[in-house]
Amino acid sequence: MSDWDDDYDDYARDAAMAELAQQALRDRSIEGTRFYLGTYGDAVDERISSSLVRALELQNAGYHEAAVVFASTAIELSVRFLLVRPLVQGAFLSDEWAEILASRIGTGRTQEDRKILPVLLKQWHVDIDSVCLASGGKLWDVITKHLLPKRNRVVHAGESASCEDALLGIECAELLRERVVHVIAGGLGFTLKRTGKWCRIHGEGQSEFGGDHQWS
Repeated sequence: MSDWDDDYDDYARDAAMAELAQQALRDRSIEGTRFYLGTYGDAVDERISSSLVRALELQNAGYHEAAVVFASTAIELSVRFLLVRPLVQGAFLSDEWAEILASRIGTGRTQEDRKILPVLLKQWHVDIDSVCLASGGKLWDVITKHLLPKRNRVVHAGESASCEDALLGIECAELLRERVVHVIAGGLGFTLKRTGKWCRIHGEGQSEFGGDHQWS
């Protein structure tokens, strides 16, 4: 066998090993993300639902400032604990990295903060920039450039809020849940629409879990 053949074999072997390593990391990433959501997703969802209920009640009663605050809370809980934290947890396999990035997202402090979630979601083939409100506005732009700054001014500067502000916040929270969180959930094999639970995956034979799977 020639030296060229030996070099080619070494190259092919290295490429195969690199591909296997990448696949192993990808599998472990998905496993870590599933475990996090399966374990904590229901507790987070309960708080999100409670915040949305309060936002709707307050909006209907005319307390628009409080409704904006609760709708924004529902959004930040979704972003931090159903998106950023579990996806980073799986990607970096490190609680420290997950905590650092999750603590930064949704604050609106810098332009970089607003870039983290869209970039992270694209790794999971979800384009949040393509999700639009009924009015045509882009969901993530409205959240980061209007709603969260509005919430901050309401809380810290005593600024008033309109009925439209409150309704916009509620729409954003619900759309984020439906068009982003639930899409990620479906891609990971969760069956929220059927079971209503993160902790339970209801299989139909085709599931990699071989049927029903439940986290304790």
